[in-house]
Amino acid sequence: MIDDHSLTHLDLRTYQTDAVAFATDRDRATVCLPTGTGKTLVGCAWACRVLATPAVDRVLVIEPSRFLVEQTAAYYQEHTTIPTQKLYGTTPQTDRLEQWTDGVAVVTTPQTALHDRAHLDFDAVVVDECHHTTGQHAFAELMRRSEFDPTLGLSATIPSRSESTVADLVGPIRRWSYTDLPDEHVPDWIGEVYDTPYPESYRAITRELDNLRLDLDGTRWAGLPELGRRMLARDGALALEETLHRDTAMADVMGDRLLPLLADAPDLHKLAACRNALNDHDFEKAVLFVDRVCVAERLAGDLSDYDPVVLLGRIHSGTASQERVVEEATSDETDLVIATSAGEEGVDLPAADLLLVWSNVVSAVRFVQRLGRIMRQTADRRLKHAVYIATPDSPDYGALGRGVREASDAGLEITGIDGGTILAEGLLGRVVDAVDATPSRPDTVADLLSKPDSTTQRLLGEAVTEGYLCYLYAVPEDLNQWRTSATGYASAFGVDVDPSALADEMRNNLSPTKADRYYVREDDLPLLRAEYPELFASDDGPQLSASFGPSTDERSAHTARGDADSIAEEMLEDLGDAKRFYATITVSSRRPTYSIQLSYHGSTVEPVIRAICKNATAVATEVRTRIDND
Repeated sequence: MIDDHSLTHLDLRTYQTDAVAFATDRDRATVCLPTGTGKTLVGCAWACRVLATPAVDRVLVIEPSRFLVEQTAAYYQEHTTIPTQKLYGTTPQTDRLEQWTDGVAVVTTPQTALHDRAHLDFDAVVVDECHHTTGQHAFAELMRRSEFDPTLGLSATIPSRSESTVADLVGPIRRWSYTDLPDEHVPDWIGEVYDTPYPESYRAITRELDNLRLDLDGTRWAGLPELGRRMLARDGALALEETLHRDTAMADVMGDRLLPLLADAPDLHKLAACRNALNDHDFEKAVLFVDRVCVAERLAGDLSDYDPVVLLGRIHSGTASQERVVEEATSDETDLVIATSAGEEGVDLPAADLLLVWSNVVSAVRFVQRLGRIMRQTADRRLKHAVYIATPDSPDYGALGRGVREASDAGLEITGIDGGTILAEGLLGRVVDAVDATPSRPDTVADLLSKPDSTTQRLLGEAVTEGYLCYLYAVPEDLNQWRTSATGYASAFGVDVDPSALADEMRNNLSPTKADRYYVREDDLPLLRAEYPELFASDDGPQLSASFGPSTDERSAHTARGDADSIAEEMLEDLGDAKRFYATITVSSRRPTYSIQLSYHGSTVEPVIRAICKNATAVATEVRTRIDND
């Protein structure tokens, strides 16, 4: 069956048209285009072209990471008329078998395609980042064990040592360089993400960390399981095991339950991806950033064929030793430098052309500093690469996403990496997805994610701080749920009091808690105003009093009084260029007697500011009606 599929909203440039013609003139071909010059668009155009032939009904698109599966599937959906499905190995196999038949194009990883090879029903294949098609990589295994005709390989860089293998398994190679494309912008460096999913043995460890989190919730050790999860995702079982062998609170509280599981787990789950990144790139000097000394020392042994220099920092090796090692690191003879967080301080290696980040840091400042210190351009304008080795569905992806966004805000160009796609792959993205287009309470989100309430509250707070979500309030059916001040006063005096028996001034002092918030996507606010009018005031309503500022410490820096619109105007003017706001909006009345304190925070953008002011007015109006009717 032949369907007429085409590109939408985009036209090919001359060199892209040439690349598509090169590929369609033969059954198998590899197109090597520099990063940022639209090789994904070439793949889309080629797919449209081959689907117009009688021999091709469906196209498989192979991407090396879930990050690129997300990014490429979204690109096909936006820029072609081809019905496109994305598929992960984390989807239960019974569901995957059904999904393989959905979509004219299916975007997936080579590992997933190889595992389900018996169920593949595709006539053509696009092998993106086909420089991975070497050795025992899943790319190579898939291409050796499958027959696709036609085949298109895409890559930005194919090392000379890999050319013959790629040409044999994928197709003859034609290269374009930036000098062939005089109108194209040449980036200083390009970024890549190498996925490192947890091995199966790590799943038992994460399950036990979840159990510990439930057991310790509400205690002073409640944060330790999340710290352990971050260590495992970022640096591997070796780092977590070393910590649990020290004389620490974490060892005392969690060691007996985790150490037996860690004994059966691979020490460094990122090692294979790290080796692949080194093999995939031609480089003169590479720098590998690792947070933990034990991991750096182990990597020095595992990567001994590169004869690495290890920078541990003065605190671990002494000043004289550090100075000697820095001199070795800057030498032209050194190919690989392994630097810990302490060792990277003061290191200036502009000659490095490959940056590998093993430990994705929570600190966005350190993320930017690493790029600035290592990736400055040299006189020869040699293209540089930054590879981030990250664990999907873990805090590792969250740290990487925040770093990418901060780097972008700081003016660093990150060609090849989209922060929004990283968000979709991290825990934070799952929280945002769980909220969807419906106002959602924290307990609802916790149920959808199967996460403890404390973890869900933390993730929701991060999503608000990062500007993906905001929150509003809805008046509960039972106003006693908001009479926390009254019951708190009574409890303080050791009195068990029915709120209805208290004076109005105390009984109607209302204050919702975090559990009473309804979280919504910032982008959905225009839709929600129509779908959920009860959350937003439709008229002026009562007078509001607001105190607000750009941080928690300065949340009373400014004050305003008036209706919702005037409060919003004053907040926007006084907050100026502040990225975030923290506000308390109060409404008080003598007839009937009540007062409400509503706490808000979020990103300082007009839709959010106006939404919270309208929401405060809607809440006050509803409360007044309820009390009048009591």
